[in-house]
Amino acid sequence: MFYFTLTNPEAEDLLKEEIMLSYPNLRLSYSRPGFLTFKADKEVNFSPVFCRVSGVCVGKFPKEELNYARAWVWKREESLSIPSDLKELSEKTNFRPGEKVTLIMMVGPDEYWVGEYTMKPTHFQTPGEVSSILETESPSRAYYKIAEAAEAFDLPFDHGEIVLELGSAPGGATQFLLEQDMKVYGVDPADMDAKIVKHVNFRHYRMPFEHITKDTFKQDIDWVISDVNLPPTVVMKEVVRLHEFMEPMGLVLTLKINDSKHLRLLWNFMDDIVALGYERYALKYLPSHRQELCLVALR
Repeated sequence: MFYFTLTNPEAEDLLKEEIMLSYPNLRLSYSRPGFLTFKADKEVNFSPVFCRVSGVCVGKFPKEELNYARAWVWKREESLSIPSDLKELSEKTNFRPGEKVTLIMMVGPDEYWVGEYTMKPTHFQTPGEVSSILETESPSRAYYKIAEAAEAFDLPFDHGEIVLELGSAPGGATQFLLEQDMKVYGVDPADMDAKIVKHVNFRHYRMPFEHITKDTFKQDIDWVISDVNLPPTVVMKEVVRLHEFMEPMGLVLTLKINDSKHLRLLWNFMDDIVALGYERYALKYLPSHRQELCLVALR
């Protein structure tokens, strides 16, 4: 039995360590940057978090044997050119949540692997789980992370809701939130982008987020969002503290997982979320991620 994973090169080491921790009987098999396969002696419930998508690896096939009525086609590198017939097949194919996806993975010139996985509601409608968010001018790539999270989880952002953004500078995520007609309280001692500062629905609190108290804000907070470049232990400790005097309806947190210690603590963080009263929560590796994960929690 073989399984495949598609991930971003920056996360490969974390993915391998996750496999060792969660699937100790699996062994790394064939791999290329961004494409890793693992061998198992028996079937397992394979669903690692440090990859965009994973599933059963059917095998490697010559192009003439790729005779599928429905399939998506993904290429490992932009320099690769997908044959026109496979490109046409991919473009006309759609999959719905709950359906089995057939994914043709073009790993190299004339090198094709086939994988299968079940489409989840949080999967993107794109081959290989590449981002569907259009390029835009933004102060930082945090824009794409919150935009991808909003699409993957169908986040119920609503007009006029108040977002507390921890570590908001320079304003990538803030820009996306303001585009949703939300009000953003950005807490960060660093400078915000000039066009963000001028926005009528933004207020900058120039201070460390550890200084937030129950008297800092005059209105209730609907969402807490963070893409701060600090260890996840620091972020989670602060999120727990904030819940002593606020009850947001949702959290969207980017957790920076830079070493094995934090990887091993992931499920402790989930316990923290449950203790805070959130009924729905999930982790997802987004297309724009490097060594990080998105944690979403909703009441």
